[in-house]
Amino acid sequence: IVALDDDGLFFRTYPAEFDHPAAYLSLDAKSRFLLAASYFTGHVDVYPLDGNGMMGKAVCSIHEGHPFAHCVLPSPDNQFVYIPYVKEHNALYQYRFDAESGKLTAMDPKNVGPPEGTGPRHMAYHPEKPIVYFSNEQHLGVSVYEQTKSGTLKLRQVCDAVGEDEPTDGVSSSDIAITPDGKFLFAGIRGHKRDFDKISRYRIKEDGEVELLGLTPADKIPWGLALSPG
Repeated sequence: IVALDDDGLFFRTYPAEFDHPAAYLSLDAKSRFLLAASYFTGHVDVYPLDGNGMMGKAVCSIHEGHPFAHCVLPSPDNQFVYIPYVKEHNALYQYRFDAESGKLTAMDPKNVGPPEGTGPRHMAYHPEKPIVYFSNEQHLGVSVYEQTKSGTLKLRQVCDAVGEDEPTDGVSSSDIAITPDGKFLFAGIRGHKRDFDKISRYRIKEDGEVELLGLTPADKIPWGLALSPG
């Protein structure tokens, strides 16, 4: 953990000891907890943060019996957490989040059951609608889920980024980003073993579903995406 001074410069570094290696980190809406997903072990851990942002011992740790947990991101209302798993452990688990204790409680059903071979990887919440978008690591494209009143997810759409005749061996999706106005969505495509490195672009329709606008060439292995403040 790196602390910054009033000018935004590093002035102190604190060692942070995680219970498991983390591939993805996020904060809850109140910045009281740090959530960590371990790709290699499949553990998801929740750590409390003090007033200075320093970590305490984990207050919650879950493991669904397999690896490849790739993202953990609380909902904007701080009530739910969704965790996607990729590759042969294709899954999408859903939990209630206790914003006071940091505990996660499995919902019913625990696994949304994403379509076979999609491999939901990273996610983005619509800024106004109860819609959640996932980049599909294996099935190139994005999945659109509706967040029901109970907080459980319901599949609305799978939008392909490439045609059925396009070979997908050695290619996989990566990060996903949504514009603050909720009009456009972007997801990275990595050409690990062939020359197919792209940013897929989508228009978000009024009902929250998406339509593919096209692919923009990218430098090799576009891994993470972030929008500029404007």
